[in-house]
Amino acid sequence: MKLIVIVALLTKLCLMGFSALAFANPSVDPALLADAPRTFPPRLSPVYFCGESVPLHEEAVARRLVSALVRNTNQAQALMLIRQRSAEFFPVIEPILERHRIPLDFKYLPLVESALRGFAVSPKGAVGYWQFMPATARELGLSVKPGHDERQNLVKSTTAACRYLRYLHDQLGSWTLAAAAYNNGIGALLSNIRRQQHRDYYSLHLNAETGQYLYRILAFKELLTNYQHYEGIIPERLLALLNGPLEKGASLPDSEAILPEGLLDESTQLADNVVDADAGRVSTDDLAIALPNAADVFRGGIKAKLVEAAALQRGQTWVFHLTRDGLADGKTVEEGDILYAIIEDIDPKTNRLYLRADKLYSSLEKHTYELALAVVDAATGRLGITLSDVENVKTGWILTWKTL
Repeated sequence: MKLIVIVALLTKLCLMGFSALAFANPSVDPALLADAPRTFPPRLSPVYFCGESVPLHEEAVARRLVSALVRNTNQAQALMLIRQRSAEFFPVIEPILERHRIPLDFKYLPLVESALRGFAVSPKGAVGYWQFMPATARELGLSVKPGHDERQNLVKSTTAACRYLRYLHDQLGSWTLAAAAYNNGIGALLSNIRRQQHRDYYSLHLNAETGQYLYRILAFKELLTNYQHYEGIIPERLLALLNGPLEKGASLPDSEAILPEGLLDESTQLADNVVDADAGRVSTDDLAIALPNAADVFRGGIKAKLVEAAALQRGQTWVFHLTRDGLADGKTVEEGDILYAIIEDIDPKTNRLYLRADKLYSSLEKHTYELALAVVDAATGRLGITLSDVENVKTGWILTWKTL
C-alpha cells in the first residue's frame, strides 16, 4: 500500500510540474524530492553564486536546490528567526567582506554553519558564527582560551573567515570550490578533484554533506532575497511572512537555538543517489600527493564539450562548445560559445594529445574573438591530456581549457 501511495504521489507531481499544492504540503517527505521523476525540474529563475551562474538547466542541480529550499520552508518559524538575525548581523558582516574583497554571497555561509549564533558548538568542537576548529582559529590569528574565545566575536571571526576564504580562492581559483573546501578541507577537495579528473563542483562526487553544502547556502540566499521567484514552491503563508516587515529593534538572544539541531544536520545524513560511496573517502596516500600545478589550472580554467571531431591527427580542427559561463583572459565567455581547436601534436611516447584554440566565437554577439586557449590536465595543470584509448574521443567529451 505504501508503495502504491508513493507512486501515485510522484505521478501527480510529474503531471502537475511540482505545483504549489505539492510543495505547500508540509507532509511531503523531502526524501521523495531526491528521487523525483525524470520530468523534473520546474522552470526556475537564474541563480548565481558569487557572480557564477548555477547550472539549473541540469536536472540534478535543479533538484538539489529545490530540495534545499523545501527543507527550509518546512521550518517557517526557524526561517523567520534567521531572517531577523540576518537583518541585525549582515550590516556588520558585509563591510568586512567588502574590505577583504570577498563576495557578499559568503554572508550566507554562517547561516548554514551556525544559524548566526556565536555560542554554537559542533559535536567535533567547532565554535562560533563561522564554526572554526581551535587549531584553524589560532592559525588565522584568533585567540582561543577559556573565557576568551574570539571565535564568538562576530567582527574578529568574520575577519578571520575572510583571510581563510581568500586563501582557499587563491589556491583553487573558484569561489564555488572555495565554499566546498571551507566545508570539507582543501586537501580532501583536491584529492577528489585529482581522482575524478575535473573541478566542477556541480559534477564532482563528494561526500553527502559537502555535496549539499552550496545548495544550503543558495537556499538561504534565495529565500531571503528572491523568495518572490518561487511561488508554487514556497507555501503562500511563508511567502506572506517573508514579504512582511521585520520588527525593528527586536533582540534575539545569542544563546537561542534558531534552527533545530536535526535540521542543521539533516543534509549530512542525506546520501546523494548519484554519489559513489567511496568518493568522499580520502586516504592518507591521496593527501600526500603533491599538486604543485593544480592552482595554475584553476585560475582562468573553463570547460568545453566536443561537438564535432575530425580525424585524430595533427592539424585537424575540432569544434567545442563551452558548457558554462566563465571568465577567460579577462573576457566574459558564455555557455554555448564556440571554440575551434586544432590538434597541435600527438606524442606517441607519452600517449598525450595537445589541443589549442586561437579563436572563440560568441554565439550571443555573433562575433569572433582572438583568444589563445590550450587543453590542460585538470588534475595537474600540465598542457595536454592522456589518451588512454581512441574510444574516449567522441561527441560529449568535456575538457578543461586554460588561457595561454
